[in-house]
Amino acid sequence: MEEIIEQEEEWDDDLDDDSSLELFKPQAKGFFQLLFESFKYLTIKLPSIAIIVIPVFFVVEFLVPLVVTFTPDFAEDLTSYGWINDFINKMIKIGVEALLAAIIGGIAWIALIRVIAASMHGEKLPPIQALKDGTSMLPMFIVTAIIFYSLIIIGLVFLIIPGIILAIWFAFWQFSYVLRGHGAISALTYSKKLVDDNFVRVSLNIVGIMFIMFILNYFAIDIIASKIALQVDADEGLVYAIVDAILRASGRLFEGLRIIFLMTLFMDLEGKK
Repeated sequence: MEEIIEQEEEWDDDLDDDSSLELFKPQAKGFFQLLFESFKYLTIKLPSIAIIVIPVFFVVEFLVPLVVTFTPDFAEDLTSYGWINDFINKMIKIGVEALLAAIIGGIAWIALIRVIAASMHGEKLPPIQALKDGTSMLPMFIVTAIIFYSLIIIGLVFLIIPGIILAIWFAFWQFSYVLRGHGAISALTYSKKLVDDNFVRVSLNIVGIMFIMFILNYFAIDIIASKIALQVDADEGLVYAIVDAILRASGRLFEGLRIIFLMTLFMDLEGKK
């Protein structure tokens, strides 16, 4: 454990400098400028992010899809229209998968936010310590995640547009909780307060970064992971599942880009209040 922490400190000494921190002073920036600077910062902090993300998300990628396959069809006989029932079941399974990933991955997200935030303020927080902090902060994170995803699922199933609006309003709940200490409802309302006066700008930025993450996750990482895993185990057995999960977990490193992007936007919105 001591050797890992020492290695992390060596990486930070080599990679952190004042010029990198200057990029993330809260200020209004265009989408592409913020995206470029977020990617640049991601490359600087990649070793620390990898230590946090890969182990946790190996568990997420390996276990969550397995659990979701056992989700019952709650809406099988809900209406007389089969396609409506299928749509509702699909939305429920998507929501369950997102919620489970948020719960299991919560430790990693909390740790990642804390490490990046500390670095932006010129401080050093070892990833191992950040993971310990993530574990202690997880219960309230889970409660807030359940409320958040429940609201989004209800909005998407019954009223598509309100569901999207809720997702924009509450997009910063993780930062509100981890960085500002707001819990559950307070984290959601604090996020909404920040977004209210900048709804269009925030919406465009969130849609932009989510589109990029969607392309990376589903049209790059997922395809590459599946093809490589098939080369290792053409029968798609246990070896396939393990290799695929490892590669997908490694691809989660790009989630650091989303965290950095949204955190910088979050700090900018706070500066305007």
